[in-house]
Amino acid sequence: MKTKLIAGIMIASAVVLAIASVWNDSPVVDEIPHIGAGYSYIQKGDFRLNPEHPPLAKDLAGFALSFLPLNQSAFKTQFWTSDINGQWNFGRNLIFNSGNDAILMARVAKLPMLLFFIFSAILIFHWTRKLYGDKAALIATFLFSFSPTVLAHSRFVTTDVPALFGVLLGTYFFIEFLKHQTKKNFTVAVIAFGIAQLTKFSLFLLNPLFIILAIAWGLTHSIHSRQAMRNRIYSVAKTLFTTSMIIVLGYIAIVWPVYGLHTINYPPERQKADTTYQLDSYGNRLIAEKVVWASDKPYIRALAQYGLGLLMVTQRSIGGNTTYFLGEIKQNAWKKYFPIVYFVKEPLSFWGLVVLVLLFLGLKAKNYPAPIFSADHHSEKGRDWYGVSFYAQSLRSWIKTYFTEFSMLIWLAIYWYASITANLNIGVRHLLPTYGFVFILLAGQIASIKNYVLSIMVNKKMILTTYYLLLATLLGWYLFENLKTFPYYLTYFNQTVGGPKGGYLYVVDSNVDWGQDAKRLADWVNANKISKISLDYFGWADAGYYLGNKYVWINAGKYKNAREFMADNPGGGYIAVSKSFFMGSREKPETSYAWLDVYQPVADIGNSIFVWKIEP
Repeated sequence: MKTKLIAGIMIASAVVLAIASVWNDSPVVDEIPHIGAGYSYIQKGDFRLNPEHPPLAKDLAGFALSFLPLNQSAFKTQFWTSDINGQWNFGRNLIFNSGNDAILMARVAKLPMLLFFIFSAILIFHWTRKLYGDKAALIATFLFSFSPTVLAHSRFVTTDVPALFGVLLGTYFFIEFLKHQTKKNFTVAVIAFGIAQLTKFSLFLLNPLFIILAIAWGLTHSIHSRQAMRNRIYSVAKTLFTTSMIIVLGYIAIVWPVYGLHTINYPPERQKADTTYQLDSYGNRLIAEKVVWASDKPYIRALAQYGLGLLMVTQRSIGGNTTYFLGEIKQNAWKKYFPIVYFVKEPLSFWGLVVLVLLFLGLKAKNYPAPIFSADHHSEKGRDWYGVSFYAQSLRSWIKTYFTEFSMLIWLAIYWYASITANLNIGVRHLLPTYGFVFILLAGQIASIKNYVLSIMVNKKMILTTYYLLLATLLGWYLFENLKTFPYYLTYFNQTVGGPKGGYLYVVDSNVDWGQDAKRLADWVNANKISKISLDYFGWADAGYYLGNKYVWINAGKYKNAREFMADNPGGGYIAVSKSFFMGSREKPETSYAWLDVYQPVADIGNSIFVWKIEP
């Protein structure tokens, strides 16, 4: 009970930080279409907007907004009536241009997203405790709850933290089914898999994960006998069959009905026209044409809408995106992007814990010619992962003993490979579906160090004292980094790139500047009694809603030097530029903001928008 209470306090504290830090945020770029689409799903039962993302997170936002007396004039605009997937302008019109309270709408839509964070934290605590005991569970919960990156995205109406939750939920209950193959566990695994597929299309990768795990389970849990090969084939076939049924029924019993509800009022002829247009340039025509064919057919058109979203995401992943990274600007992805961004976006204290664990594992490997992992064979609790000889145990035995860890490592390998090979470099947020397993595995190793020291080391007291002091220092530093960054969690970078103030020099977009600070900029303008500011804002929030008539739009290249700016502003003036645009402009000298480098910014709004004062 005490352990659960401490974990509950950690999670509750993180929720308070999440709410307080997002209170003055403007909707980030992706939230504009997501909020509008989610509201349209709830109000209209029509999935014409934002089909490239599953509906679960958007539904929660839309459901919360349904309790507000919103003006629905956005449904009378062309963005709903005639545009094909007019999600961006519809969302912007609904939130900012329909007479609604945009600030209240943003806050209400964001709050339900914390459910994914809370449920993820609970799953991480429960699973880690089951595997490694109370101390490891508290460490994993602590690392998850106070991760700047996790907290940053926990409040957004996007699919990244929901996907993290989906991975934990789907994998946990699938493994539970494999271990205890009852009808109840089978049913729960079906539901969990279906829910996971409603969070983000990248979780389609759970399909190959489950197939790999089914084969591994069948091979390692077959009965030993003279007919070993026959038994293994039977075991694999049986496990593959039940796994396939979980996957198929997850789509049939969960995904299909949910999409059915979302397309119930989507006119079939409109759905087919929209699908045809949106898949017009899709490369694999055989698949695209089947989805188009099914898009107006009774009953199956719900599945066609799911297929449309999956193909759109695949197409976007292949198409790439133009972004700034390490002094370069290009559309094609860098293979080194995610490893480097992951390193600079996680606290050095986290990497200190990783180094501590690696040293521990290296020491064990030196003392035992063994694999890294080992455990108490009689119980999942209290695993210390040491003492199993590599030469005495086959790979089959290792996988059987550490099937849960094996499952997590396979997911990390699959997802990292997919991320690195995809032609899409947007932000570290795309790695969030891996975070849960990383924290669980890391915490299990950290907690096992004590057991190892007690079992083999001399000078146990001195070594344990040093270990506890180092662990307390690293965890304290981790918490300090979180509190120091509050409320600008999205902009967190570690000290290797200059912290939150310096990260933009290395990478931008949703790693630092995602349009979250339009309201904070307006608050600064009003507090400093500025009558006009020239603005180049990276976001889809309506700057005019916050700034009124106190701004004029500019873009990169409008002014090439201070003299040109002064020609339009004889008495001098202020320029505000989002960091994504500031760094992205350097692709061409004629459209670069580099001329502003000689000026010291008078403000750095939320670590995402620079403000300069240009004087005669």
